[in-house]
Amino acid sequence: MKIALVHFRAGFTDGVSLEMEKWKKVLEEMGHEVIYVAGEFDQAEGIEIPPLSMNDATNLWIHKNAFEKLSVDERTFQESFEAYAEKIEAELREKLSKLDLLIVNNIFSLGFNLAAAVALARFVREKNLKVIAHNHDFYWERERYSTPQCDYVKRILEEYFPPKDELILHVTINRLAQEELRRRKNIDSVVVPNVFDFNQPAWRIDEYNEDLRSALGIPENDLVVLHATRIVPRKAIEIAMDFVACLGEKVEKKVHFVLAGFPETESHEYYRKIVKKAESMPYETHFAFEKVRSERFVNDRKYYSLWDMYAICDVITYTSLLEGWGNQLIEAVFAKKPLVVFEYPVYKSDIAPLGFEFISLGDTAHYDENEGLYRVDVQRLDDAAQKLKELLCDAKRLSEIVEKNFQIGRTYLSLETLKLLLENILRQIDR
Repeated sequence: MKIALVHFRAGFTDGVSLEMEKWKKVLEEMGHEVIYVAGEFDQAEGIEIPPLSMNDATNLWIHKNAFEKLSVDERTFQESFEAYAEKIEAELREKLSKLDLLIVNNIFSLGFNLAAAVALARFVREKNLKVIAHNHDFYWERERYSTPQCDYVKRILEEYFPPKDELILHVTINRLAQEELRRRKNIDSVVVPNVFDFNQPAWRIDEYNEDLRSALGIPENDLVVLHATRIVPRKAIEIAMDFVACLGEKVEKKVHFVLAGFPETESHEYYRKIVKKAESMPYETHFAFEKVRSERFVNDRKYYSLWDMYAICDVITYTSLLEGWGNQLIEAVFAKKPLVVFEYPVYKSDIAPLGFEFISLGDTAHYDENEGLYRVDVQRLDDAAQKLKELLCDAKRLSEIVEKNFQIGRTYLSLETLKLLLENILRQIDR
């Protein structure tokens, strides 16, 4: 088949973009022709349809009016919305032809580009195209979508997020989302967890990245704690920062905290808070995202891959309050590094039962009204830091744990697992 993977963006280091790369690889190995269709591209190529982007100026205006405050009357808003949806649909007609299947990532579920969902749904019905809606996140999981400003927006969310259509087979990435989609929309779905290529070469220090610590200003023998997620509020990076402060009190080495992910456009205020908090911490924080791309390359400057960041670190933190699954968690497992994790709901329901051995920060965080950030009980942080210190001092035990985690990941969350699931899904679509 000729298959299009559709998303707001492609080739970036966010979780959805990374997951699309894995689906593309597996589908191509199965013999299909796969292309990207997206609003913006970084380290990838495909068919560009700019108004699909989350960052399109018209979309940002629609989003602000839809969920923050209407700056015009509802009729004018609706007319602007429909014109934008028609523009997207016209580009879809112009640029997409002779496709057998669309795999739509988050556009039908998250709500950051409402008009894109409407345009895609209409395009699919017009062309009688088969669709897999790969729903990584849903709008009802995000606070920002909880205040639609008019009835028209409510109707759009009800009808298109996600659309119920016999042409569309829905995929969710965890059991909690599967159950909630059925409860809210009476839509059944297939669970496909996030996976990883466990057969690729291990991430090591090599000739390309051997200067990365130096480029970040980190001495060779210091301890590096990596936080690889994007800088957005639900990642609760502040919890990791407090943990690193506790760890720094217990270990003899100087500790560095490295942030490899980029701040999202809508998260400037949160980014500002993290920068401010970093200034007050008893260790150095390195905002490394300007050096990171999805792949290594050199033009006016040298860029490193996200995997290079894993290669140079000693410890990984993953303190999200909410995740659809957890790409960076699986990456830490592949990297064979100790992982410190906050037990978010999907971790507890879908991941912990697999038997991984991580250092836990528990499942309870409270919001500090003064800071506007989350905190975990200090004793919990201290206990976790002590466990990590002991593990770092016991090379044999550390090796046993990371190898055990790697084997669990390869068994349950590999590309081979994804291939089996996709074969079953494509059989369902062909019926």
